[in-house]
Amino acid sequence: MADLRKYLSRVPDPRDRRGVRHSAGSLLALAAAAVLAGARSFAAIGEWIADVPQPVLAVLGARFDTRRGRYLAPEESTVRRLTQQIDGDMLDDAISAWLTQPTRHPTGQPSPRMLTAVAVDGKSLRGTFARTGGAGVHLLAAVSHSTGDALTDGIVLAQRQVEQKTSEIAWFAPMLDQIDLTDTVVTADALHTTRDHARYLTDRNAHYVFTVKENLHRLYRQLDSLPWHEIPTSSHTETNHGRTEHRTIQLAPLGPYQHFPAIDFPHATHAFLIERYTTHHTTRKRSAYTALGITSLPTEHAHPTHIATYVRNHWHIENRLHWVRDVTYAEDHSRVRTHNAPRVMATLRNLAINALRHTGYTNIATGLRHMARNPTRPLTLLGIPT
Repeated sequence: MADLRKYLSRVPDPRDRRGVRHSAGSLLALAAAAVLAGARSFAAIGEWIADVPQPVLAVLGARFDTRRGRYLAPEESTVRRLTQQIDGDMLDDAISAWLTQPTRHPTGQPSPRMLTAVAVDGKSLRGTFARTGGAGVHLLAAVSHSTGDALTDGIVLAQRQVEQKTSEIAWFAPMLDQIDLTDTVVTADALHTTRDHARYLTDRNAHYVFTVKENLHRLYRQLDSLPWHEIPTSSHTETNHGRTEHRTIQLAPLGPYQHFPAIDFPHATHAFLIERYTTHHTTRKRSAYTALGITSLPTEHAHPTHIATYVRNHWHIENRLHWVRDVTYAEDHSRVRTHNAPRVMATLRNLAINALRHTGYTNIATGLRHMARNPTRPLTLLGIPT
């Protein structure tokens, strides 16, 4: 694992050079290690920094006081003020570069005909929304999935803050511009099922798997009118978490085939229909879910089970990232809301979660407790020699 400090040094220091006692790289490294040890707030970050031994402060670049003959731990307010000013895009790019470095061979391989995928979804930081209303911080992220390796699924590849009076749609392309999308499948919810996004991904030599909802009236009607009763069905039944799910998928090729209606959407090659029937064992309650979708995957990659896998694994961005930040880090209850600080804290949480996954932790809370018991463990995980 490469040394995280080298990547953090790429982030410019926005502070006035006069009176700076601790470098930006040192403060960011200290904050990253503290969050990896379970710190949820700036107060907790400051307490962790104040408690670490001198060798840790030395390795992380704390200032040495020649008069006292010791390394000085920066105050919590020093870390907080830096995060309020730091360039969030630069920090996200630096950390994503560290997370995606080629460090080891994968433990598994995707199916020979199945491509690696990227899920795109947004999350609002609820604690940044004032009780009286108004805009808060909303982040759009791209996360890897269907890689064939559990340790690299759910890695944050890019993240951007959605500016006020704009939407996720406007930041879809600028965020993905930071990623090599060649021969990659991009999955997104119905909000991003737009012609511009389809053309953008095709121009980037990528493929899309989009769901379609009724708000896209014309496209939805066209897909719904396909002769699904004539199309073969692939099914799968699974029992876990106290419920049984029976899932079916049908895949229809588009174009001048038989009597299929024409579908007017850029570069679309196949349409799909997914149905899911769930039975809860305790209550015996049953539910049904149906989704229509469209993809640009060529025939050699458009297998029904692969499409079903892409659609299901898209929710890794919720299960392996957003949910963990909410539950383990209590992100939605955080009252950090000044300037860039909420985004920087979210980025540091992404770093901690992904670093733990890189080393095989499936339970992030367990990993954080392990990191908290020894102040050198977060450094080792971040590739920092101790």
